[in-house]
This record gives sequence, structure tokens and C-alpha cells, in this order.
Amino acid sequence: MRGSGQSRRSFLKGGAALGTVAAIGINPRFIRPAHASGYAPGMTGGPTGFSGAERFQYNEGMSEGRAIEGIKRLVADGSAPSKLRILLTDGAIGQITEPFPSGTSVKEVWEAETGIELEIIGAPAGDIWARVLQDVTTRSGAFDIYTHPWNSLGDLVEAGGAAKLNDFVEAYQPDWADEERGTPTAQTAELLYKYGGDYYGASLDGDFHTWVYNKGYFEDDAHAADFRAQYGRDLAPPTTWEESDQISAFFTGRTGLGGTTIYGNGNDMAPFWGLPRFYARLAAQAMPNMYWFDDDGNPNLGTPEAVKAAEEYVKSREWAHPDALSWTFAEGYSGIGSGQTPHVTTYTNVAKFVDRFNDDGSPANPAAGMLSAYAPPGVQHDGGLVRRSVIYYNITGTVSSQAQNAEAAYLFLQWLSSTRTYSWMTGNPAGYFDPFQKANFEEPLVQETYHDYMMDAIRETVSRSVPTINFAGQTALDAALDEELQAALTGQKTAEQAMMDANRRWQRIIRRRGEDKMIPIIQASRAAWPTIVD
Repeated sequence: MRGSGQSRRSFLKGGAALGTVAAIGINPRFIRPAHASGYAPGMTGGPTGFSGAERFQYNEGMSEGRAIEGIKRLVADGSAPSKLRILLTDGAIGQITEPFPSGTSVKEVWEAETGIELEIIGAPAGDIWARVLQDVTTRSGAFDIYTHPWNSLGDLVEAGGAAKLNDFVEAYQPDWADEERGTPTAQTAELLYKYGGDYYGASLDGDFHTWVYNKGYFEDDAHAADFRAQYGRDLAPPTTWEESDQISAFFTGRTGLGGTTIYGNGNDMAPFWGLPRFYARLAAQAMPNMYWFDDDGNPNLGTPEAVKAAEEYVKSREWAHPDALSWTFAEGYSGIGSGQTPHVTTYTNVAKFVDRFNDDGSPANPAAGMLSAYAPPGVQHDGGLVRRSVIYYNITGTVSSQAQNAEAAYLFLQWLSSTRTYSWMTGNPAGYFDPFQKANFEEPLVQETYHDYMMDAIRETVSRSVPTINFAGQTALDAALDEELQAALTGQKTAEQAMMDANRRWQRIIRRRGEDKMIPIIQASRAAWPTIVD
């Protein structure tokens, strides 16, 4: 090939090239007779040995298969690494290493098909970004692949720590945005995989904050009658933030499961963890969205809409648990599971971790079997109802700029994040990677793990979710806003004063980082915002 004058990209894009790659890539370590006998007709890779395995199998014409063929080519030309080193959030390791539903694991299939070992180094979700920054700043090159919060992608790119993936995406054509199997909307694909118009990340999560509620409470005759008497409408999942707050106010102080006292607002409101609640309220304050910045890149935190959202957010503290200002998502999970709260917006894996039964059939939590979900609330405008949620945290995989073989690292990420492998992986209850692709919602194993009631709710939430900040400066911007909101929540400032101060702090951060550089990035980020109005 080196003498042919043909580039790797053009070689890989040709249909004949795939056949050539398949032929030259044959190697004894790729041959799996025991597994090959379990493939569905026409399939050449993927898991075997359990009922339904064929749904996750692929051939060289599919996204996963193209990634495997790319690895085979690297083996053929002697450039394939023997090992890929991956920094991974420890709470998700099991979804890659533990067999599901039986027989084999994601890791085992990859290693058997490619001969490339996966060395997985775990770190807690709260610490992993610091580990990434350490590797970038010290230039230690300890990892080929990073996983980290999606919100940190811009800072990683600006720090020179992430490899640009455009050429690999063009060559190997991942199915991330496939109309039948990929992201629910084109905006979602822009949101998850690109930064500044270029490919840098592969989404490995679905952290679109979704509302879960105690259906048993909502359908209880006594609660329903009292609610109708007080508000003149049925007790039902809310469509607006006003209705949501009414539900929170109504349930606070009532008696719940096991005699527990109910707190109507079950959301965590601590620094970092509570921030997406404010963002979701703010985003719905205008049509089609209330953006964080105006058309010229000026912060919108000092606007009447932002003040209104902040006042409502601070007001909701009245219906929350006394310790909510120190809660993380874990306490929110406990609250909905114990019956301490009627509804909560949080990560979608709350359903698989909380709404479950033990092996002997007994409920793992008091509210098990009583939960359901709904699309996010919003704000009614003259032109329609704007319902918004947010993507926040969301584990993302990036190829380190120091990777010894960036192409091999990318190919693993494509294989892992493509719709067949990812559906198989996300159905595994051994970790917290969550569904977000169309194919995931149709997969029986995912439906079983996450429950049928979550499928439509997640899908509707994803299509209405706005991006929290993920461009360079995100850490400083979020921290400034968070500190001001906490000051308002604790009574040190009014909500209005907190927003004015946050607005000034955002202005200083943008100026310090350079307006000429920041404003185009801020403007470009709007491409990922949804436009759905109900």
C-alpha cells in the first residue's frame, strides 16, 4: 500500500478495500472457532453463547465490523499495539469486564477478535478529571484513552490533551448519528461527539437528567382527593415547573411508605450536584431556549428570566430534605427508593439500581415496583410549551494526544460506542453507563434492566436536553455560578443579587480567557441545542 500512492483514508473508504483488509488481516489470533459457530448468517463478530446474542453481532459492513477490520489492517502492517491503556470511571468497569447476560464479556470479545489487551485503570467519578489533567500536564503518557465528564471536553481540547478524530471518523464511519439506530436527533450527535465543530469524543453514557416519580403516591386516593381540593386539577405528572413545584409543596410533610415523612422536592441541591436543576429551569424560560449567553457572547445570568429561574430554584429549597445542600445523587436515589420523596430528576440508572427486586422476590427498596417516569417539565409561552432537561457529567471517551497508537485507540472507542456493542454493554446492570441511542431503547435487555417505563421518558428527555457548559473555561464558569446559587440558597444573598454577581463573574472569566477566542466557541455551541416546542 505504501507504494500504491493511496492514502489510508481513501483505501478504507472503498468497498473493495474492506475486502482487501479482511483478507490481509487474517491472523491465527483472530480465529475463534467456538464463537464463529454461534454467529448468525452473514455475521463475523460479536458475542455468542446466549439467547439474543445475534442482535449484537456484526460484519465488516457495520460500524463495529469496520472498527475490527481497521484493527486487522494495523496488525497486518505491524503497527497494532499489544495493549491499550484506558483510564475508566470505576463504577462502569463491570459493564466491560463482567459477562452479560452470561458466558462472555465485552472485554473478552474485543481481545479475542483483535489480540489487543485492554488494561483498565479505574478511578472514582469525582477524581477522574484530576487524573486526566495530571497525565496531560505532566506529559506522562500513562493512558491511550481517557474517560471523563463530557463537560470537561472543551478544557481537555484547549489543554492539548485530546486527539482530533475527524480523519478516523471519515475513514471508519461510526453509526453514532445513524437515522435508524443512532442519536435521537442530529443536534444530539453534535452535542455528544464534537467540540468546536470537530470530532474529539465518543459518548459512553446517557446522563440526560430524567424525572422519576412514585406512581403509587400519585394514584393514592387520599393524596389525589386532597390535591384536587387544593389545586383544582388531577394529581398527575407535571408539564410545567409551576405544576412541579405545586406537587413538591403538596407532598411535603405528608406521611409516606412505612410512616416516613415526605419531602416533596427530592433533588440534591449541593454544590456541583444541584447545578443542573437550575440550568434546566433557566433553559425553558424562552422560546425555543434561554441560552446561557446572548448572540454576542454576553452572559444571560443578569436577565429577568435568569432571576426568575433562580428565585424558583431557591424557593424549592423549602420542600427539600434539611440535608439537601450536602446531598449527591446517591441520597436522591435513596430518597425516591425509600418513599421519602414523590419525584426526583436525576441520572437514568436510578431505575435499574433502585427499582429492583432481590433474588428471592422481595423488594430491594420500599418503593420498588411503584416507580414510573415522565418527560421534563417546562415553561408555557404564547407559542407553546418549552420543556427542557440537561446533559450533565456524562462519561465521554477521548483518545489521548499522547497515545502510542491513536488510530487503534480510536477504533476501540468506535467499536465500544457503536450501537450494537453499546446496547449490549448498557443493558448490563454491573455499571452506570446509560442508554441514549435509538437502538438502546428497542433492545429487550436494556428494557429489562431499565424498565419499560423509562424507555419513552429517556427518549423524550434526550430530545429536549440542552448542553450545560462544555467549552473551555467550563470549570471556572460553573464554579462561579454554583457559588452564587449556594449563597442564595443559604440566605446570604437574594436570588437577584446572586444572579447579578454571577453575571459579572462570567463576564470577567470570558474577558480573561479572551473574547476573540471565546465568543466564536460560545456561538458555535448553539448548534447542539434542541428546538422542540410542545
